[in-house]
Amino acid sequence: MRCASEPDVQDLFHTSPIVVKQPKRFLVDESEYNCFDQYTRHLAHVHEVDLGAGMHALRFLANNTTGFARKVMVNDAWRRPRLYIEKSWAMFTATTTVAWPNGTPIGYIDQDFAFFKAGFRLLDPFKRHIGTIQGNFWGRNFQITDANEHEVARVNQQFPDVGEFFTPANTYVLWQRYPALPEPLNTLVVSSGIVIDLVLAEGHW
Repeated sequence: MRCASEPDVQDLFHTSPIVVKQPKRFLVDESEYNCFDQYTRHLAHVHEVDLGAGMHALRFLANNTTGFARKVMVNDAWRRPRLYIEKSWAMFTATTTVAWPNGTPIGYIDQDFAFFKAGFRLLDPFKRHIGTIQGNFWGRNFQITDANEHEVARVNQQFPDVGEFFTPANTYVLWQRYPALPEPLNTLVVSSGIVIDLVLAEGHW
């Protein structure tokens, strides 16, 4: 039961749209996101974990760290861990594991290598195909479909405001067409706004 002192917010997994926003950062290469509902009520905070001093130094020296592995924890509005997201790289593409906080996989979001396109495959814990994310030529607008190629959601990258033009901060809006989807598709769709940036943009200065 929620106590009276807790904020009146909706749950991250049952909210649409979800606004995924990075804070403004200057010369800091550490993954962080905040998730809000359409009324700017806070839904979740996403922060990088297991980032040691050596990796901090390596990222500082590198010109571009988009190919680096990253691990983030998603905490809800009451600071409870809800999801663990880990991006790792294979040849040319990234595989991202979406898991429970204890590391048990919920599913995977695999980058689908295609020239001039930003695409991903959504996979269940047994690596069975359950959906697709397909981006446009510029990689700013994404359509999410289920295994039957039926659209279930969209992700749109917003243009930065004046204060964000000279920072690597990005903002994405996830629009779900249905109030609930079967699992693990629902959780992978909710995670998609974070994963798209982790794979395609994070570390690119």
